[in-house]
Amino acid sequence: MSEFRRLGAIIEKERKRLWKTSPGLGLQTLWERAAGEDIASHTVIQSVRDGTVTIACDSGGWACELRLAAADLTARLNALGPPAAIREIRFVHQAQGGRKSRK
Repeated sequence: MSEFRRLGAIIEKERKRLWKTSPGLGLQTLWERAAGEDIASHTVIQSVRDGTVTIACDSGGWACELRLAAADLTARLNALGPPAAIREIRFVHQAQGGRKSRK
């Protein structure tokens, strides 16, 4: 096996191990790519549990609008290849004081 293949296998194994222990690690970056800059600037991943990602939105309007697009956003996120499949995305409104501004 070439050194590059062996290194790739080690990286993939470590990526899967980290996903099991800290599933949000790196998922925010994938979310930003799947959702786009505008949506990502109003959202942040709150938790990941059993294939469900909970995403906090900075307003109730964003949470409501994104709930309507949840199936499409889930498919787009899964297409980017997280180590474990995302079954569902839940959008919640989080009060302004509860999260840092991403702007």
